[in-house]
Amino acid sequence: MHFSRKKLMALLMAGLCTISSLGMTGSIVKAEETTRVVMARGIDSTTLDPAMASKNQDIWMMNFALEGLVRAAENGKDIEPALADTWEISEDNLTYKFHLREGVKFSNGEEVTPEDCIYSITRTRDKEGSPWQGMLSVIESVEKEGDDTIVVKVSQPTPALLSLLAMFPCSIMPQSYCEEVGDDQIANAPVGTGPFILTSWEKNSQMVFEKNPYYWQEGLPTVDEFVMTVVADENTRIMQLQSGQIDMTDVPLAQLDLVKADSNLVVDEFPSTAVDYIILNCANEKLEDVRVRQALLYATDREALNTALSFGYGKLADSFISPAAPHYNTNLPEITYDVEKAKELLAEAGYADGLDLRVDVGSGYSSELQEATMLKEQWAKAGVNLEIEQIDRATASSNWSAGDYEVYFSYLTSDMTDTSQLSELWCVSESTNCWGSGWHGEKQQEAEALVKEAGMEMDEEKRAELYGQMQEIVLEEVPNIPLYTTPFYVAHSKNIDNVKQNPLGNYRFEELTKTN
Repeated sequence: MHFSRKKLMALLMAGLCTISSLGMTGSIVKAEETTRVVMARGIDSTTLDPAMASKNQDIWMMNFALEGLVRAAENGKDIEPALADTWEISEDNLTYKFHLREGVKFSNGEEVTPEDCIYSITRTRDKEGSPWQGMLSVIESVEKEGDDTIVVKVSQPTPALLSLLAMFPCSIMPQSYCEEVGDDQIANAPVGTGPFILTSWEKNSQMVFEKNPYYWQEGLPTVDEFVMTVVADENTRIMQLQSGQIDMTDVPLAQLDLVKADSNLVVDEFPSTAVDYIILNCANEKLEDVRVRQALLYATDREALNTALSFGYGKLADSFISPAAPHYNTNLPEITYDVEKAKELLAEAGYADGLDLRVDVGSGYSSELQEATMLKEQWAKAGVNLEIEQIDRATASSNWSAGDYEVYFSYLTSDMTDTSQLSELWCVSESTNCWGSGWHGEKQQEAEALVKEAGMEMDEEKRAELYGQMQEIVLEEVPNIPLYTTPFYVAHSKNIDNVKQNPLGNYRFEELTKTN
């Protein structure tokens, strides 16, 4: 076997081989075995451009190849150093100075510079069509100070700034590479400082990541190659795991009992910020009266839905904010199932003779159809006739975005170690029309004011109080019916260890190990 000197050095730096002796031709006498891990998931990513990604299947892959100045800790609540090892905040909370680690390089071997940091952050902030423009608009400027310091200035005190900079949209990439290859290549082959390098991507089939020889954390990652395959069918994924074709997979709740019963497999459970809920169109004439929405809340047997849809692994939710997220209000009033109370409220709102509503369900989504069928039976006891409309999933989503719906099923996970993101989505009207719910009125304006005040309040105790009041208002107003929150589950063979996924959903596999 013969290699060019350039190829040989690349192999050596990647830790894929060692040399006991080297002849004139450069032949390798001894090579170490490559450690390869294969994981399956149900859906492929669509883009790995940090400025444009918005779906979990994209977001959760970012940590493989990309990092920011700081990052979310494993608990999903704290911030820890990444490319910047230290930072200071000015007394007026308007200026942040980040000091870059010495000698950090991108996976292509180029040294990380302040100019790369300035380019990457402002690219997302200023990029037309980026879903993160609004969140980053608080950043007035990103400048260089000396050879290793980044100065970020904000327009107002922003307690969530470190959380913003820890999010994937602020991942640092080499300016020269990005400007050379353009947006399409960034989306398909991003270059960063993460533990792995994306070396190939066959769409709807697999991504192949190799160990980054320049990774700044010495000795990591601990595997040489990580392959993420796409296997849409849930049963097939589990069979591949049981047969040894793959090493790991996320576990659908419907399969969890089966996998846990297999003595040859291990199931790891991780806290999650995911909450499933029912969105009610508050702008619809049938649902704009809060008494109607409250009636639907009372008419919903959430315990039965949780048991059937999460197979008992979920925990009932009382807020759109998960208990795994910061600022969750632990003192919210208990939600009760009370059909008679639901009838009473409907009568007060003028629907004593009944109410007709429609729910859009994506064709082919059996769990959504099951949820709709159960909800139809439950609400019928209170005099509500729920018509189930099965349509294309993309059309259902478009209808929701356009406000052309009455009832819609959805869920959200937080992308940052702060409550501000989800709170703004649900309570700030100009953000996303209160997450497509069309919620409006005095109470919505009160909740919005609380969220905006919390977004500038640097005292964490006061912020928690403000977000707590906001959650009480949302529960009273019912723009959504919170159902349940479920953990993340990853199943793997016994020779895999140190599997980590934080409550935001991000995979942290740099310390993952595999023994042969």
